[in-house]
Amino acid sequence: MLFPKNINKKLGFDQFLEFAKNHCETELGKSIYQKIRFTHQSEILSLWLEQTKEAQEILEEAQLNVSLPLDFDLHEKTAHIQGFFYETESIQEISDFLKSSKKVDDFFKNNLEEYPKLSRVFKDIAIDYSLIDQVDQILDPDGSIKPSATPMLRKIYGQIKKLETSIFKSSNSIFLHAKEKGLLADTELGIKNGRVVLPVLSEYKRKVHGVLIDQSGTGKISYIEPIEIVSLNNDLSELQIKKRQEIITILKKITTHIVSNLRDIKIARQNLAFYDFVRSKARLASDWECQLPKFDSHTYVINSKHPLLKERLKDENKQLVPLDYSLDKNNRIIVISGPNAGGKSVALKTVGLLQMMLQHGFLVPCTAESTFQLFEHIFIDIGDDQSIESDLSTYSSHLKSVKHIVNFCNNKTLILMDEIGTGTDPMFGGPIAEAVLESIHAKNAYGIITTHFSNIKAKADQLNGIQNAAMLFDVENLIPLYKLQVGKPGSSFSFEVASNIGLNKKIIKRAKALTDTKQYDLDELLSDVQSQQEKLKEKERVLNKKLANAKDYEREYRLLKEQIENHKSQIIQQANTQASSIIKSANKEIEKTIRLIKESAADKKKTNKVRNSLSQKVSKLGKKHPEYSSDIVYEIGDQVQVKGSDTAGEITEIKKNRITINFGGLTTKTSIENIEKVGEKNAKKVKKYISESSYLQKQKNFKSEIDVRGMRTHEALIEVDNLIDTALIMGVSKLRILHGKGNGILRTEIRKHLKLNPIIADMSYERVDLGGEGISIIELS
Repeated sequence: MLFPKNINKKLGFDQFLEFAKNHCETELGKSIYQKIRFTHQSEILSLWLEQTKEAQEILEEAQLNVSLPLDFDLHEKTAHIQGFFYETESIQEISDFLKSSKKVDDFFKNNLEEYPKLSRVFKDIAIDYSLIDQVDQILDPDGSIKPSATPMLRKIYGQIKKLETSIFKSSNSIFLHAKEKGLLADTELGIKNGRVVLPVLSEYKRKVHGVLIDQSGTGKISYIEPIEIVSLNNDLSELQIKKRQEIITILKKITTHIVSNLRDIKIARQNLAFYDFVRSKARLASDWECQLPKFDSHTYVINSKHPLLKERLKDENKQLVPLDYSLDKNNRIIVISGPNAGGKSVALKTVGLLQMMLQHGFLVPCTAESTFQLFEHIFIDIGDDQSIESDLSTYSSHLKSVKHIVNFCNNKTLILMDEIGTGTDPMFGGPIAEAVLESIHAKNAYGIITTHFSNIKAKADQLNGIQNAAMLFDVENLIPLYKLQVGKPGSSFSFEVASNIGLNKKIIKRAKALTDTKQYDLDELLSDVQSQQEKLKEKERVLNKKLANAKDYEREYRLLKEQIENHKSQIIQQANTQASSIIKSANKEIEKTIRLIKESAADKKKTNKVRNSLSQKVSKLGKKHPEYSSDIVYEIGDQVQVKGSDTAGEITEIKKNRITINFGGLTTKTSIENIEKVGEKNAKKVKKYISESSYLQKQKNFKSEIDVRGMRTHEALIEVDNLIDTALIMGVSKLRILHGKGNGILRTEIRKHLKLNPIIADMSYERVDLGGEGISIIELS
């Protein structure tokens, strides 16, 4: 249950729906927005949301670029009447629809596992798509009947062309003859009522033998069909009638096929309208960075943003402060206090709008890690419903809403109340508000309530399951921060705000004197506490940032050390293997030498010869693994990398055979034989990236695809060059450039530019079903 009836307007959900509806391509898709409904059933919501998520993925990957021509008339009431036939315009519209339907149908049949929720919508389509070929056989691309549609029509067109040539020759001869006599107006031959006529000056009309067909508006020109071509024109009229009759026969035949598939066409059109509806939700989700959250028995929302307010602030070049909030069985209600215009009402409406969006099947603007509880009822008391006609004051209208909320709320209800107890004497409004809060708490309802009343803040501290919260305020600069801090109540900063807007200081001083001392001290204490908390949070933020940086450096250091150790182990293993081989070879030579010495019976010449041979062979074996030497000269500032690693760094120190390398702020030392220079083409780029941030982090975040649609040509070329430069550094060889088709100008300029780049090894278009000529695939050498 939703309360009140105008809840959509109060929360801005009606404006949200208009935004979403405008992302539809068709009127049929927009009409589905009239049927959306609120639900708390997780199975249904999961289906709706996952369908939207699938559509979003399809859009982001440009896998299904299709227009949806759905807004045409099927003439359902007359289609089955004998003698009815569709005109060529209607047939062309139906053909365009069938082509789109087939494209969508084929896509989901081929991607059933990847997009299961949307695929189920199209699984029962059974249209005879041969209708497309039948229409193509009879209609030109402009929607007119082809002269070759049937043999009979081809013959009639031939006869008409032949007869028109004969009529033109005859009439042209008559025209020139009459013109020489000065009988004609200063115009050419004309066509009136499908017949060739002479433009005769009315004063000479009796001098031209023929039939008067028409006259000009002034009566000065008479259009006369020469008697010589009357018979030919009659024959032409008969052929035109035959042509129309043959065309009607063709149209009736194709109409019969369409009507036999009318039911399936209607179903398919409705399915495509639904896809248009889901696609509009996905487009909106992409525009507003909406996510698919989790469902659970509690609410924990991170970085939520009021989408309508975000749009407005974007136009004003302002940033929206995100809202974090949570509700669970142990903390069911949040009481928010703080200054006026500090964001209390915005926070309340953000919670309400996001809950309405979610439970109507829309993705929501928050992080994907957020969790939402689903409620059976949403009751709100926001704004002023005073009415002269109903004799309701502001306070009475609030009480009427409170009555409904208290009577019907339960543990499956979300309650949102703005400025509870206002509209009457605070001495009585405060206690009433306190009693209402106790009643809502007793019924285990969930909710968020805003207030300025101190007794409500105190009650929130007393009751289990209710939390105080404050909208933060910059005391030094006297401006609201629009941040929600849960745990402590907030000050109203009444005097600070009054001072900031320039109210007379004497009035403020007098107001402070009139204020209850205890109340003033409490408000001032809350203000001081908030100020101190803000300073502590800023220090904590700085420390956390430094700690995070330190952890990043530590992680990268460990990774580099591990890589170096791995190379060290490999080198030692190779050396041991080679040494073992040398020893085995040496042992074989020694054994062979001993055997030869024995066989020579101590012959000195032979013994010396064998010894010299052994010495030479051992020397050669030793040279199989010489000491490291290299012709490469390294200098401080060179860009190098550890062999087998993709991480590049800069040499900062060289000491004999040991060098020191800086990897983005992380320093390590290694032997000179463990390194190699980075290619000259990449050296400058690597240096740039290392100085900016961690190379490893950039490698992790690098995307091999870029979308330049909507950019100007020079902007797009810069983005493409930057992508190629980054790819070279990251070691990525294949890139995708989404430039769209459109008029082809951007695509042509980009491909012309790429052909001049020597680093491009190959360039092609994407597969047709994945975007075709709207996406270029390039490979780097």
